[in-house]
Parts: sequence; structure tokens; C-alpha cells
Amino acid sequence: MRISFLLFTLLCASLLSAQSISGNLNSGSSGAILGFGNVDIYRGDDLVASVLTDRYGNFNVPLDTGMYRCVVNYDGYETSSRMVRVMADESVDFAVAKDKGSAAGKPRITESRLTSVAEMAETDHMSSPMMPTGSRTVRHSATPPTGLPGTFGMATLPRAAHGVLTAGEVNDFAKWTQWTDLSEKALSSLRDVWGIAPNARHTLDLQTRNGLPIADAVVRLLRKDGTPLYQARTDNTGKAELWSSLDAKAEAENGPLRIEVDHGGQTYRVNRAQPFDRSVNRLVLDVPCAPNDLVDVAFVVDATGSMQDELDFLKAEMNDIIYRSKRIGNELNFRFANVFYRDVGPDEAYTTRSMDFTRVLSTAVNFISEHNAAGGGDTPEAVELALDSAINGLSWSAEARARVIFLVLDAGPHINPDVKQRMQQLARQAAAKGIRIVPVAASGTDKATEYLMRALALSTNGTYTFLTDHSGVGQPHMRPSTDHFTVESLNDLMVRVLKSFTYMPDCEQQLPELELAYPDSIVAMPNTEQPVDTTMVTDLDPNDPTSASIHWSYYPNPTTGLLNITADADIAELYVTDLSGKVLQLVERLQAGEVRQLNLGAYATGIYLIRCPVGANWVSGRVVVQR
Repeated sequence: MRISFLLFTLLCASLLSAQSISGNLNSGSSGAILGFGNVDIYRGDDLVASVLTDRYGNFNVPLDTGMYRCVVNYDGYETSSRMVRVMADESVDFAVAKDKGSAAGKPRITESRLTSVAEMAETDHMSSPMMPTGSRTVRHSATPPTGLPGTFGMATLPRAAHGVLTAGEVNDFAKWTQWTDLSEKALSSLRDVWGIAPNARHTLDLQTRNGLPIADAVVRLLRKDGTPLYQARTDNTGKAELWSSLDAKAEAENGPLRIEVDHGGQTYRVNRAQPFDRSVNRLVLDVPCAPNDLVDVAFVVDATGSMQDELDFLKAEMNDIIYRSKRIGNELNFRFANVFYRDVGPDEAYTTRSMDFTRVLSTAVNFISEHNAAGGGDTPEAVELALDSAINGLSWSAEARARVIFLVLDAGPHINPDVKQRMQQLARQAAAKGIRIVPVAASGTDKATEYLMRALALSTNGTYTFLTDHSGVGQPHMRPSTDHFTVESLNDLMVRVLKSFTYMPDCEQQLPELELAYPDSIVAMPNTEQPVDTTMVTDLDPNDPTSASIHWSYYPNPTTGLLNITADADIAELYVTDLSGKVLQLVERLQAGEVRQLNLGAYATGIYLIRCPVGANWVSGRVVVQR
């Protein structure tokens, strides 16, 4: 009887969440399909789900039984809402009317046109506060494919199609030893040119007593006397990256440093902070689980003439990246902003043109589609002005799970003392606000710009990405200074980065399902038919003389802490990283047949990778830590 009652209870619980609201969004009498429109679902005053219509205006939202308010938004059309009682799979279509010209709810659009460094100083926004509110092989093509003509709502799609541009990533947090060697040797002259170098890395890992990561806590690195050195915010994995200085000429700090954390109106301290090369600083707080679902994403794009060869493709990519990013999770509340920039000078139509944050995807996409490349003339552009407009001019959320700037450019800023100092200030301001900068280097990028962008990414807990020649689009692309990288579609890469920056476990320790193609790797996924022992067989290309094979196991998976690893071949170095690729632990000299036990018990609940080089390739396996 008890078993029957339990099965009945489980059946009822499953039925309660088997319902949905589905429907179509269109313009009514004109019959225009409104693809990629916003559909928000409220229960009372709480936003419980936020999805997008597909290219044909269709949507579907799984929901529990109950009464909901369904609200749709589309750029240029009136907002429409309807109450829906969900008892089964409910259907509701929306035919919306064109907006009569009301600007209510529209994002702020600003434009600046500067002609001198003096004007730049006068428009400095430094003190502006925040306002509330798969890896694959790509064949080279000499003739780039073009997209099909069509419409995006009322805006015409570019002829170039998304998914064409190819790219790679160099995550210097994942290759930390290599970065320190490069910046001190091969790239040392460029470090001196810009005067910026993240020094003396300190990492803090912040989590609850239940092992859940705490995001968006304010973290400061201070001298013993309380003098502040750096400020950042914890990311979605609960980690904050701090630096004793960004000045390339600064001397190392003498004496112990300390870390302060502000969270929930309380201040917590780590009195003797350890540098990263010794240890990760860990702090456990007795606080309730309270994840924030806000995600702010801003695109900062160089729109000068030299970008014309790739800008049409980039516009198509950004449109699709926004759409795919919004679909990472129904519970995530995405906002999007844009800054397009050129250079300083009287001949420029504008220096920066900004669209403030909006939740309405079609508004952001239409703004992007309006821009073309022009102006410029010399190689350096107004990068620092564009970053200032983005970091200090946009209304970033006061509290958020993630804040990201994708900085798309093919040239760095002008090299002069004022600009170099300003770049350091902007990096500090972004880090203090929890804004992660992800450069996207286009054709024409030189080594000086590469160094500056990689330093900027490190300073703000971001990563460096770049376009490659494999798409056949644009002028030649410079190969970055690194040992190797994997070529992906730019679209997949940027969505993967956003997923790794936004995923978090819920308060019941459940992790979202992420369909990810991990970089630099052939990925071994867990075998669900073997609940205890997970055996991976990786057979690499037999025609490749540098290829190899490996049979390996790691178990249990998921794990609460202890993980056993064994392989049929010697592994000189095996790395444990978080999902973004940051190295957390190094295992050396794993002998064939040996069972090595690792303790991951100090890590927060989340997805981790175990990675090792095999021949000329890398192999990764996914491990879930659930406390």
C-alpha cells in the first residue's frame, strides 16, 4: 500500500509540471511573423519564465498548474498581455498592433562626437554608479557562403549568414604558467608599451555551508594597513580574481595582504591572503541560498572602415548569439546593450553611439542591424571612449549573476600616456562592477593589441577570443601567441562562453543541462548506463602520427568530493579545471594502471573538467560535484 501511494504521489508531481503555454506571435492583419519576440510569464508579480519566439513566431513554456500572466514584447509593436489558467497544454496566440509612436519603455540611445583628448577628459564618467534595473572542424572556404534573404521582424537581415565566421580562444587563466612566461619574455616589450600587466594574482572562492557558489559579492584586496589595492565581484562559480597592481612597473607588495568580502550587509575577512601560486583562498559563509537570475550582455563594436569586410557577418553572428544566449535557461533574465564606435576627429559622423540595456531582443537586434562600417583612416581607434561609454555610461544592474562585454575590434587605442592610464582605470572600473570583458579580435589585429586585450581580459576575469582564416572571410588574421588552440564557429564559441559565465546550481543542488562543446579537447562524457564506474575510450585519428589512444575511468560521478582516476597509459600531467577552463588542481605522473584519488570536496557544487594532453590533442571528461 505504501509503495502504491508513493507511486501515485510521484505520478501526480510529474503531472503538475507536464503542462505548458504555447502559441504564436504575429502582427495580426498584416500577417507578419514576429520571430525572436520576448514572451514573459508572471505568477503574481514574480517573473517565473522568459523565453523567445522562434524564427516563425512560435513559443512553448513548460509550467506547473496555476494562473499566469503572459506578456509579449516586440520592437515597434504594442505590448500585449493575457491571463492564462494552466491545467494542461494551453494554447494562446498573440496578434499585436504597431506602436503609435510611444517611447515608453524604449532603451536610451546616446551619441557622442569628440575631437580632442581634452573633450574626452571633460566627458569622463568614472564616478557614474550602476543603476538598478561545440568545438568542430571547419574547412577553409575561399568564397564565403552567404545567408538567405529574409526579414527579422521589420528589419532586413544581412546577406551574410550566422555560423560562417570561425574563431579560437586563448583563456590565459587556463594556461596560467604559459601566460606568465609569455608576458615576461616574448611579450615583455608590449607589456612595456602599454604599461599594463596584472600582477600578483589572488583568487577567492566563496560558497555557502552547503557548498553552493555565492555570486556577485564585493571582494577587495587590501594591504595590512587597509589601503585598497583591487576590487572585484565573485562570478557564477563563486570565484573572484584580484591583483595587487595593474601597473607593469609596480614593485611587488611586501608583507601580508588581506581580503574583505561584502555580502548581505556583512563584511567578512581573510586576514592572511595567499597568492594564487600558493593556494586559492576559500571562505565559507553561513548564508541562505539566493541566486540572482539577471544577466547583462553588452556588445562594443568597432564600426570603422577597416571592419567592413567582416562587419556584415559579425552583425548576423551577434543577432543569432543574442537569440541563442537568451535560450540558455528560461529562468535567466537577459538584458542587452550595444555601443558602436569609430575614432576621434571632426570628420567622423560619431565617436560612440550607444543603446542602453533592454530586455526586448528585437530592439537590440534592430539597433545592431542599422550600423555599417565607415570612417577611421588611421589604425588606432577610440577604444577607450567606447569602453568608457559601456562601463560607465550603460545602466548595468546593481545586482546580477553575470555582466559581460564582448569587445569586437581590429585595432587598439591610440598609444599615449593619457590613453594608457585610462585603460588601466577602465579595467579597474569594470572589475569593481563585476563586468567581464571578452575581446573578439578581427582581421588586422596586431601583437600590441593582442597583448592589451589579453591583459584586459585577465584584469576583468574574462577570456581572449579571435577570428581565424578558416572561414575565408576578411583579411588575414594573426595567430595568437600560444601553444595551440581549437577552431570553432564564432557563434558556438561566444554562446559557450556565455553558458560558462551564467550556469549555476539551484538551491536544491541541481545543475542545468548544458550542451557544450569544450575547447581544445575531444570530450569524454559520462556513461549513464554505468552509475558507479565511468569508462572513457578515446581513439584519436590513426592517420595522424602524433595521435594516440587512451582508456581511462573516473568515478564516482557525480561525486560529493572524492574522485578516483585510472588510465591504461602514463599521464605526465592531468588538470582539474572549472567549466571556463581555469586550472584548479594539477595531478602529476599518473602511472598506467594506478588508481589516483583526488579530493574535490573543497569545490562548490558545479561542473568541472579533468583534462590531459594525449599526443597532439587534449582529452576532457566532465565531472559533477554535488555537495
